[in-house]
Amino acid sequence: MNAENPILTIMVALNCEAKPWVDFYNLKKTADKPFSLYSKEGLNVDIVITGIGAIAMSTAVGWIGAQNRVRQRVWLNLGIAGHLNRPVGEVVRTHSFIDSVDLRRYYSPLTAKWGGDTDALMSVNAPTGSYPDEAMVDMEGLAFYKAASLFVSAELIASIKVISDNQDNSVEGLNASKIRQLMLPHVAIVNSFSDKLLALLEPNELKSIELALVGIRATHSQQQQLDQLLGKAAVLKLHQQVAELGLVDSLKIEDVLRQLRLLLDGTAPSIGDAVLQGGGHG
Repeated sequence: MNAENPILTIMVALNCEAKPWVDFYNLKKTADKPFSLYSKEGLNVDIVITGIGAIAMSTAVGWIGAQNRVRQRVWLNLGIAGHLNRPVGEVVRTHSFIDSVDLRRYYSPLTAKWGGDTDALMSVNAPTGSYPDEAMVDMEGLAFYKAASLFVSAELIASIKVISDNQDNSVEGLNASKIRQLMLPHVAIVNSFSDKLLALLEPNELKSIELALVGIRATHSQQQQLDQLLGKAAVLKLHQQVAELGLVDSLKIEDVLRQLRLLLDGTAPSIGDAVLQGGGHG
Protein backbone atom coordinates (compact mmCIF):
# COMPACT_ATOMS: atom_id res chain seq x y z
CA MET A 1 0.00 0.00 0.00
CA ASN A 2 1.41 3.38 -0.96
CA ALA A 3 1.70 5.59 2.10
CA GLU A 4 2.12 8.65 -0.11
CA ASN A 5 -1.43 8.36 -1.46
CA PRO A 6 -4.61 9.18 0.47
CA ILE A 7 -6.52 6.20 1.79
CA LEU A 8 -10.25 5.62 1.91
CA THR A 9 -10.95 4.35 5.42
CA ILE A 10 -14.34 2.67 5.77
CA MET A 11 -15.61 2.13 9.32
CA VAL A 12 -18.39 -0.45 9.70
CA ALA A 13 -19.92 -1.89 12.87
CA LEU A 14 -20.87 -5.35 11.58
CA ASN A 15 -19.19 -7.83 9.27
CA CYS A 16 -22.43 -8.34 7.33
CA GLU A 17 -22.58 -4.59 6.62
CA ALA A 18 -19.01 -4.61 5.32
CA LYS A 19 -19.08 -7.86 3.32
CA PRO A 20 -20.32 -6.37 -0.01
CA TRP A 21 -17.44 -3.85 -0.01
CA VAL A 22 -14.83 -6.38 1.13
CA ASP A 23 -15.88 -8.53 -1.83
CA PHE A 24 -16.04 -5.58 -4.25
CA TYR A 25 -12.48 -4.47 -3.48
CA ASN A 26 -11.31 -8.10 -3.08
CA LEU A 27 -9.75 -7.27 0.29
CA LYS A 28 -8.07 -9.71 2.66
CA LYS A 29 -8.04 -9.66 6.46
CA THR A 30 -4.68 -8.18 7.46
CA ALA A 31 -5.35 -7.76 11.20
CA ASP A 32 -7.64 -9.50 13.64
CA LYS A 33 -6.97 -7.67 16.91
CA PRO A 34 -7.94 -5.33 18.38
CA PHE A 35 -10.21 -4.94 15.34
CA SER A 36 -10.63 -6.78 12.07
CA LEU A 37 -8.87 -4.85 9.31
CA TYR A 38 -9.32 -5.64 5.61
CA SER A 39 -6.90 -4.22 3.05
CA LYS A 40 -4.92 -5.16 -0.05
CA GLU A 41 -1.40 -4.39 -1.18
CA GLY A 42 -1.44 -1.67 -3.83
CA LEU A 43 -5.04 -0.62 -3.13
CA ASN A 44 -5.64 2.45 -0.98
CA VAL A 45 -8.70 1.17 0.87
CA ASP A 46 -8.99 0.09 4.50
CA ILE A 47 -12.14 -1.46 5.97
CA VAL A 48 -12.36 -1.78 9.74
CA ILE A 49 -15.03 -3.86 11.50
CA THR A 50 -15.54 -2.01 14.78
CA GLY A 51 -18.25 -3.89 16.61
CA ILE A 52 -21.50 -2.38 17.89
CA GLY A 53 -21.76 0.83 19.88
CA ALA A 54 -20.16 4.22 20.34
CA ILE A 55 -17.22 3.09 22.45
CA ALA A 56 -16.22 0.39 19.97
CA MET A 57 -16.47 2.84 17.06
CA SER A 58 -14.49 5.61 18.79
CA THR A 59 -11.75 3.19 19.83
CA ALA A 60 -11.49 1.70 16.34
CA VAL A 61 -11.23 5.11 14.67
CA GLY A 62 -8.47 6.08 17.08
CA TRP A 63 -6.65 2.79 16.48
CA ILE A 64 -6.57 3.01 12.68
CA GLY A 65 -6.18 6.79 12.60
CA ALA A 66 -3.08 6.70 14.78
CA GLN A 67 -1.23 4.34 12.45
CA ASN A 68 1.41 6.58 10.92
CA ARG A 69 1.93 4.45 7.82
CA VAL A 70 -0.73 6.69 6.26
CA ARG A 71 -0.34 10.44 5.89
CA GLN A 72 -3.80 11.27 4.57
CA ARG A 73 -7.18 9.59 5.01
CA VAL A 74 -10.76 10.25 4.07
CA TRP A 75 -13.27 8.67 6.41
CA LEU A 76 -16.50 6.91 5.49
CA ASN A 77 -18.97 5.25 7.85
CA LEU A 78 -21.28 2.65 6.28
CA GLY A 79 -24.10 0.82 8.00
CA ILE A 80 -27.80 0.39 8.58
CA ALA A 81 -30.16 2.84 10.28
CA GLY A 82 -33.79 3.01 11.23
CA HIS A 83 -36.25 5.74 10.22
CA LEU A 84 -39.86 6.48 10.99
CA ASN A 85 -41.14 6.34 7.42
CA ARG A 86 -38.29 6.05 4.91
CA PRO A 87 -38.59 2.81 2.92
CA VAL A 88 -36.43 -0.15 3.86
CA GLY A 89 -33.47 -0.38 1.48
CA GLU A 90 -33.17 3.36 0.75
CA VAL A 91 -29.59 4.69 0.80
CA VAL A 92 -29.13 8.08 2.50
CA ARG A 93 -26.17 10.34 3.19
CA THR A 94 -25.90 11.93 6.64
CA HIS A 95 -25.84 15.74 6.66
CA SER A 96 -25.81 16.15 10.46
CA PHE A 97 -25.21 13.99 13.52
CA ILE A 98 -27.43 14.37 16.59
CA ASP A 99 -26.65 13.50 20.20
CA SER A 100 -29.73 11.77 21.59
CA VAL A 101 -28.99 13.05 25.11
CA ASP A 102 -28.74 16.81 24.62
CA LEU A 103 -29.97 17.01 20.98
CA ARG A 104 -26.85 18.89 19.92
CA ARG A 105 -26.16 18.72 16.18
CA TYR A 106 -22.81 18.30 14.47
CA TYR A 107 -22.95 19.28 10.81
CA SER A 108 -21.16 17.40 8.04
CA PRO A 109 -20.22 19.66 5.09
CA LEU A 110 -21.50 18.14 1.84
CA THR A 111 -18.38 19.11 -0.12
CA ALA A 112 -18.11 15.83 -2.02
CA LYS A 113 -21.11 15.56 -4.33
CA TRP A 114 -23.75 12.94 -3.54
CA GLY A 115 -26.51 12.10 -6.00
CA GLY A 116 -29.03 10.74 -3.50
CA ASP A 117 -31.03 12.02 -0.56
CA THR A 118 -29.60 13.28 2.75
CA ASP A 119 -30.93 13.29 6.29
CA ALA A 120 -29.94 13.84 9.91
CA LEU A 121 -28.74 10.88 11.97
CA MET A 122 -29.43 10.50 15.70
CA SER A 123 -27.20 8.10 17.62
CA VAL A 124 -28.62 6.23 20.62
CA ASN A 125 -27.03 4.02 23.25
CA ALA A 126 -29.08 0.87 22.69
CA PRO A 127 -31.23 -0.70 19.96
CA THR A 128 -34.62 0.98 19.82
CA GLY A 129 -37.95 0.62 18.08
CA SER A 130 -38.67 4.33 18.56
CA TYR A 131 -37.80 6.76 15.81
CA PRO A 132 -37.10 10.52 15.82
CA ASP A 133 -39.62 12.52 13.82
CA GLU A 134 -37.06 13.91 11.36
CA ALA A 135 -33.91 11.80 11.51
CA MET A 136 -32.46 8.37 10.97
CA VAL A 137 -31.34 6.48 14.07
CA ASP A 138 -28.27 4.29 14.73
CA MET A 139 -25.74 3.61 17.49
CA GLU A 140 -22.34 4.59 16.04
CA GLY A 141 -22.67 7.57 13.68
CA LEU A 142 -21.99 10.40 16.12
CA ALA A 143 -19.08 8.57 17.76
CA PHE A 144 -17.58 8.00 14.30
CA TYR A 145 -17.87 11.68 13.38
CA LYS A 146 -16.40 12.97 16.63
CA ALA A 147 -13.47 10.54 16.56
CA ALA A 148 -12.63 11.08 12.88
CA SER A 149 -12.74 14.85 13.44
CA LEU A 150 -9.63 14.48 15.60
CA PHE A 151 -7.67 13.46 12.50
CA VAL A 152 -9.10 15.46 9.56
CA SER A 153 -11.36 18.39 8.77
CA ALA A 154 -15.09 17.73 8.57
CA GLU A 155 -15.11 17.93 4.76
CA LEU A 156 -13.21 14.63 4.66
CA ILE A 157 -15.72 12.74 6.85
CA ALA A 158 -18.90 11.17 5.50
CA SER A 159 -21.55 8.70 6.61
CA ILE A 160 -23.91 6.72 4.38
CA LYS A 161 -26.76 4.68 5.83
CA VAL A 162 -29.13 2.11 4.36
CA ILE A 163 -32.58 2.07 5.93
CA SER A 164 -33.13 -1.29 7.64
CA ASP A 165 -36.29 -0.74 9.68
CA ASN A 166 -39.18 1.67 10.13
CA GLN A 167 -42.54 1.92 11.87
CA ASP A 168 -43.91 -0.88 9.66
CA ASN A 169 -40.83 -3.14 9.61
CA SER A 170 -39.42 -3.97 13.03
CA VAL A 171 -35.71 -4.02 13.78
CA GLU A 172 -36.32 -7.40 15.48
CA GLY A 173 -36.74 -9.06 12.10
CA LEU A 174 -33.17 -8.28 11.00
CA ASN A 175 -30.38 -10.83 10.72
CA ALA A 176 -26.93 -10.91 9.10
CA SER A 177 -28.22 -12.25 5.78
CA LYS A 178 -30.93 -9.60 5.46
CA ILE A 179 -28.53 -6.80 6.35
CA ARG A 180 -26.02 -7.95 3.73
CA GLN A 181 -28.77 -8.05 1.09
CA LEU A 182 -29.84 -4.51 2.03
CA MET A 183 -26.31 -3.18 1.58
CA LEU A 184 -25.42 -5.06 -1.61
CA PRO A 185 -27.36 -2.96 -4.19
CA HIS A 186 -25.56 0.21 -3.14
CA VAL A 187 -21.94 -0.81 -3.71
CA ALA A 188 -21.63 1.02 -7.04
CA ILE A 189 -23.07 4.36 -5.87
CA VAL A 190 -20.97 4.30 -2.71
CA ASN A 191 -17.84 3.46 -4.70
CA SER A 192 -18.51 6.42 -7.00
CA PHE A 193 -19.01 8.69 -4.01
CA SER A 194 -15.80 7.38 -2.42
CA ASP A 195 -13.87 8.51 -5.51
CA LYS A 196 -15.28 12.01 -5.02
CA LEU A 197 -14.16 11.99 -1.39
CA LEU A 198 -10.64 10.95 -2.38
CA ALA A 199 -10.57 13.65 -5.06
CA LEU A 200 -10.77 16.24 -2.29
CA LEU A 201 -7.21 15.27 -1.39
CA GLU A 202 -5.69 15.95 -4.78
CA PRO A 203 -2.22 17.57 -4.65
CA ASN A 204 -2.36 20.78 -2.64
CA GLU A 205 -1.98 23.77 -4.98
CA LEU A 206 -1.36 25.96 -1.93
CA LYS A 207 1.93 24.24 -1.14
CA SER A 208 3.89 27.07 -2.74
CA ILE A 209 2.33 29.57 -0.34
CA GLU A 210 3.11 27.31 2.61
CA LEU A 211 6.74 27.03 1.50
CA ALA A 212 6.98 30.82 1.10
CA LEU A 213 5.90 31.19 4.73
CA VAL A 214 8.74 29.06 6.07
CA GLY A 215 10.71 32.14 7.08
CA ILE A 216 8.04 33.36 9.49
CA ARG A 217 8.81 32.45 13.06
CA ALA A 218 6.22 29.96 14.35
CA THR A 219 5.88 27.46 17.14
CA HIS A 220 5.21 23.80 16.37
CA SER A 221 1.57 24.31 17.32
CA GLN A 222 1.25 27.33 15.03
CA GLN A 223 2.82 25.41 12.14
CA GLN A 224 0.28 22.61 12.68
CA GLN A 225 -2.53 25.17 12.64
CA LEU A 226 -1.17 26.62 9.39
CA ASP A 227 -1.02 23.16 7.80
CA GLN A 228 -4.60 22.43 8.85
CA LEU A 229 -5.99 25.76 7.63
CA LEU A 230 -4.24 25.57 4.25
CA GLY A 231 -5.35 21.95 3.90
CA LYS A 232 -8.96 22.91 4.53
CA ALA A 233 -8.70 25.78 2.07
CA ALA A 234 -7.36 23.35 -0.54
CA VAL A 235 -10.25 20.95 0.04
CA LEU A 236 -12.70 23.84 -0.41
CA LYS A 237 -10.91 24.95 -3.62
CA LEU A 238 -10.11 28.41 -2.21
CA HIS A 239 -6.75 28.71 -3.96
CA GLN A 240 -7.48 32.07 -5.60
CA GLN A 241 -8.97 33.56 -2.43
CA VAL A 242 -5.93 32.52 -0.39
CA ALA A 243 -3.56 33.95 -2.99
CA GLU A 244 -5.39 37.28 -2.81
CA LEU A 245 -4.76 37.52 0.94
CA GLY A 246 -1.08 38.27 0.29
CA LEU A 247 0.03 36.03 3.13
CA VAL A 248 3.65 35.95 1.97
CA ASP A 249 3.92 39.65 2.84
CA SER A 250 2.92 39.04 6.46
CA LEU A 251 5.53 39.39 9.18
CA LYS A 252 3.75 37.52 11.97
CA ILE A 253 2.31 34.01 11.99
CA GLU A 254 -0.59 35.29 14.12
CA ASP A 255 -1.67 37.55 11.24
CA VAL A 256 -1.46 34.67 8.75
CA LEU A 257 -3.57 32.39 10.93
CA ARG A 258 -6.12 35.13 11.62
CA GLN A 259 -6.60 35.92 7.92
CA LEU A 260 -7.00 32.26 7.01
CA ARG A 261 -9.58 31.72 9.76
CA LEU A 262 -11.54 34.75 8.65
CA LEU A 263 -11.54 33.49 5.06
CA LEU A 264 -12.68 30.01 6.04
CA ASP A 265 -15.31 31.32 8.45
CA GLY A 266 -16.65 33.56 5.69
CA THR A 267 -17.05 30.67 3.25
CA ALA A 268 -18.56 28.16 5.69
CA PRO A 269 -22.26 27.38 5.18
CA SER A 270 -24.58 29.34 7.44
CA ILE A 271 -26.24 26.48 9.24
CA GLY A 272 -26.70 27.82 12.76
CA ASP A 273 -26.80 25.64 15.81
CA ALA A 274 -30.32 24.29 15.44
CA VAL A 275 -31.40 21.22 17.35
CA LEU A 276 -33.97 18.62 16.55
CA GLN A 277 -37.33 19.56 17.99
CA GLY A 278 -39.55 16.99 19.62
CA GLY A 279 -39.10 14.17 22.11
CA GLY A 280 -35.85 12.31 22.74
CA HIS A 281 -35.47 8.70 21.64
CA GLY A 282 -33.27 5.82 22.67
